Amino acid sequence: MKRFLILITILGLIGTVTNLLYISPIPSLFAAICFPVILLYRNNFPSVVFWLFLFYVYVVISTTLYHPASFSNFRFYRYDGNFIISYLPLLVLPFLNYNLNIDRVFRFFLNITTTVSSVVFVADGLKFGGFNGLFVANNAAGGFYSIVTSLAFIYFLERKTPLNLLHLILNVLFLYATYSRGSILGLALGGLFYYFFHIRKRYLIYLIIAGVCLVQVYILFQTYPDYVKYVRGGPKVDYYTNYTRFILNSYGIVSVKFNNVLIRIYNTWPRAVDCFFHSPFFGTGFGSIDDVPFKFESKIPLILSTNIQNNKVFTDSHAHHSFLHFLGELGLFGLFIFLKFWKTIYKFLTKNNQDPRIRGFLLVSFYNLTIMSFTEHRITTPSNALPFVLALSLYYVYVNHQKKLEVNSNL
Repeated sequence: MKRFLILITILGLIGTVTNLLYISPIPSLFAAICFPVILLYRNNFPSVVFWLFLFYVYVVISTTLYHPASFSNFRFYRYDGNFIISYLPLLVLPFLNYNLNIDRVFRFFLNITTTVSSVVFVADGLKFGGFNGLFVANNAAGGFYSIVTSLAFIYFLERKTPLNLLHLILNVLFLYATYSRGSILGLALGGLFYYFFHIRKRYLIYLIIAGVCLVQVYILFQTYPDYVKYVRGGPKVDYYTNYTRFILNSYGIVSVKFNNVLIRIYNTWPRAVDCFFHSPFFGTGFGSIDDVPFKFESKIPLILSTNIQNNKVFTDSHAHHSFLHFLGELGLFGLFIFLKFWKTIYKFLTKNNQDPRIRGFLLVSFYNLTIMSFTEHRITTPSNALPFVLALSLYYVYVNHQKKLEVNSNL
């Protein structure tokens, strides 16, 4: 069974090259089946499993209280609740150890994904701008290629061979062709943060992240009143119609790229803040941010409210900011649990360096995914999160085996 789970995880990792076919979520399905058995027989949980399980419990409780029918709707798992699919493997794989040839697995993954993407890119007419690869949307493709480019970059740093250079150039090309600015920025800062980590100046990483947070808080301080007055308080129940009218009156006709920025600062980010202000500690309910127009009902004044409007939908409409999204739907308590889980991943990567190449790739990807999540809800999106989660799960298996060998050698 252990070998089967690892093989399924490798298959899922290779399957992250597309979200047109549901290959990458297969390990999540088997993890969901196996985890209840683990609960029966294991008393001690790795830290990452403990905090992740706690977050799952909180999400399940929040969803049950908000809209329990969500669990029987496939679109919930595809959109609002895609976190459930993306992180399930991390509930199981950290318990396993296996003599895994980690380098061979990841080189095979890089070879396959680069080859498949090259064929698709040529078949697509070498198109620059909006290249989707085998994905539904270009941001999904951009996030995936930023993760794969991280792996190609680390391998090229290790050995500057013609093949490694070719892999790096091709994946940079695919990433650029998506024109996904958040993905490009995430990779650039991910590489920079890895450099700061390598030279032991982690405080620079924290300063940049703090700077990003302060800039976004300042932006929201300026735009939130307009959201309240013109978007939430506009003449139409459709928030997007109100937003479009406000932008047309304030900015005139704008380009698609500029509109992508404006919709964040005047609509989606403020929507999450709106939920947070109404229910700061526990959020307005998991899956509630895209259920507009908001109709809040106060349960405990200034502490807990829920979005009680009857139009429950499952779409890819979200806060376009993972941390604000969690803050709005799950409150300070939910965001705290998730950040504790996210910190345990970072701690695991910084403390375990059994394979410097794969550890380097995972660190760049961790930084990348974190940064991308300041402009999109990337931290839960399967096309972006699953390549990282499945790679991290396999690294857990490898590290556990290496530690077991170390213990046996000392006996």
